[in-house]
Amino acid sequence: MESNNDDKKASGETDIQFKVLAFLQVFTGVLVAVFGGIIVLGNLTYSAMGAFGDVLPPETLGIYALQSFLLLVLGILLFRIALSIMDMDSYAFSTALYLNIITIVISLTVGIMGLFFAALSLITILLLFSPSVKSYWYESFKEDTAPRIKETRYSLHLIRRSPLVILGIVLILSMVSLALIAPFVAPYGPEDRIWRDAKDPPGSPSGGENKTREIYDERNTNPVPREVGGVNLMNPPPTILAEFTVYENETNPDIGPWLEYEIDFDDLEDDNVSFYLAVYGLNLTTYQSMDESARAAHLYFETTRFGPRDIEENLFLYNATYTYVYVLWFNCDHKYNNWEIDLKFTIFHHESFPDHIWGTDEIGGDIFSRILWGAQIDLRLSLTIVLVAVSIGTFIGAAAGYYGGKIDEIVMRVTDVFFAFPGLVLAMAIVMALGERSLDNISIALMITWWPTYARLVRGQVLLEREKLYVEAARSVGASDMRILFSHIIPNTIQPLIVQATMDTGGVLLTAAGLSFIGFGPPAGVAEWGLMIAKGQQFLTSYPWMTVFPGLAILMTALGFNLAGDGIRDIMDPKLRRR
Repeated sequence: MESNNDDKKASGETDIQFKVLAFLQVFTGVLVAVFGGIIVLGNLTYSAMGAFGDVLPPETLGIYALQSFLLLVLGILLFRIALSIMDMDSYAFSTALYLNIITIVISLTVGIMGLFFAALSLITILLLFSPSVKSYWYESFKEDTAPRIKETRYSLHLIRRSPLVILGIVLILSMVSLALIAPFVAPYGPEDRIWRDAKDPPGSPSGGENKTREIYDERNTNPVPREVGGVNLMNPPPTILAEFTVYENETNPDIGPWLEYEIDFDDLEDDNVSFYLAVYGLNLTTYQSMDESARAAHLYFETTRFGPRDIEENLFLYNATYTYVYVLWFNCDHKYNNWEIDLKFTIFHHESFPDHIWGTDEIGGDIFSRILWGAQIDLRLSLTIVLVAVSIGTFIGAAAGYYGGKIDEIVMRVTDVFFAFPGLVLAMAIVMALGERSLDNISIALMITWWPTYARLVRGQVLLEREKLYVEAARSVGASDMRILFSHIIPNTIQPLIVQATMDTGGVLLTAAGLSFIGFGPPAGVAEWGLMIAKGQQFLTSYPWMTVFPGLAILMTALGFNLAGDGIRDIMDPKLRRR
C-alpha cells in the first residue's frame, strides 16, 4: 500500500511538471506572438497612414520590423507545440527544443523585452531537461539524432586537422573577444575626442585637455541706484565673499589646478577705481570665526589693482583636495551713475589621458579604442543580419519546398525579383527609401536583400528530403506537417545553412562597411569601421594610420569568416569526407 502511495505521489509530481511546462510554453508563445503582432500591426498602420501624409513610425517599430514578424510566427508555433505537449506527443518536445532555441537567438536582437522572452525560452528548455520530463522524450530524440551527433564529432575531428579552418576560427574568436572586452580595455570611449591630439601618429602620448568648472558668473553687477539731486548715484558693488573646493578629480600629478578670474569693467572709465582680491586657505565658516590678524596666517594670495582695466589672470592652487575662500571688493573716492562689472571665476584642471597606440583621427579620436568599439558594432550588425536572414529564408524556403504548388511558384518568383538587382544597389535603394542614415536602416536593408539566398538553399534541400523514407514513415504514424518540417527535414538541412551563413557573415560585414563608406551608414562620430575609412581616405598619403588599421580590422574579420566557412564546407562535403 505504501509503495502504491509513493508511485501515485511521484506520478502526481510528474504530471505537475508536464503541466507547468505546457503552461509556460503557452505563456511564452502568447507573449511572443502578441509582442511581434503589435509591432507588425504598428508598422502596417503607420505605413497606411504614411500613404496619406508625412507620418513616420516610432524608431522602435522600424528597427524591429523583421524580427517582430519572425517572433509573431514563432509565437504561433510555440502555442501550437504547447497544445501538442498537453496531448503528451513525444515529437512535440524535440520540436519545442528547436523552436525555443530559435526564439532565444532572435529575441536577443530586440532589446530589453527580447531578454525577457529569451529568459522564458531558456526556462522552458531547462524544464524540458528536468529528470521526469526528459525521461519521457529524450531517449527517442537521442536515438533519432545519434547519427547526426556521430557525424558532428567526426566533423570536429576534421576541423582539428584543417589549419585554414583553425586559422579562421582563431581570427573570429579574436575579434569577438576584442568586441566583448572593449568596455574594459579600450583607453577611450567610442566618441571621446581630444582636439589637441588630432592626427597624432601611432605611439604618441596624449597632450590631455583642460577641463573647467565655473564657481561664480555674474554679468552686469549693478547695484540699485540712489537718486541725489536729480542724478542717480551708486556706491561700488557690495563685497563678494564665497568659498570653493578643489576636488580630487581636479588634481593632477603633473599640473595642478588653477583659478582663472576675469573682471570686465564695461564702460566704467576712471583711474580712481580700484579693486582688491584675496584668497585664503580656509573654509567659509572658519574664515568668519577669525579676526583679521588670524586670517592673515592663512592668506594664499592677494592683489590690488588701480584703474578700470579689464583683467583675466590665473592663480595656481594647491595640487590637492582643498577648500578656499575668496574676497573681492571695489573702491572709489566718489559715487558714479554707472557701475557695470562682469565677474567670472573658473577652476581649471588638466586631465591626462593614455597614449594613442595606433594614433588618432582628424578630430582627435583614438584609433585603437574606436576599432575595439567598432568591433562591437560591426560584428553585432553582421551576425544579426545573417541570423534574421537565415530565419526568414529557412521558414519561407521550407514552406515552399515542402508544400510546392502555388506557394513554391510565388516564392521563387519573388526571389527572382531580388536576384535581378545587385545586392549592394538594392540595399542602397532600401536605405534611401527609409530616409535616414543609420545602422538600423542598414540592418533592415541587408536583411531584406539577403534572405532569398537562404530561401532557395533550404527549398532545394527540402525538395530532396521530403521524398525520403523517414519522411514517409513520419507521415504514416500521423505526424503533422509542422512536426515533419521542424523535427525531421529542417535539422537535415542545417549543414549547408551553417556553411552559407558562415561565409555570408564576412560578405555582410564588407557590404555594411561599403554602405558606410559611400555615405549610407551611420552619422559622423559613430565608431564604425567603414565610416572610419571614409573619414580617413582624404588623409591616406599623409596620415595613413587613419585608414590602414580599420581596413586591417575588416580584412581580418572577413578573412576569418571566409576561411572558416570554406573549411567547414570541405569538411561537410560527403565526397571529401571519405578521402
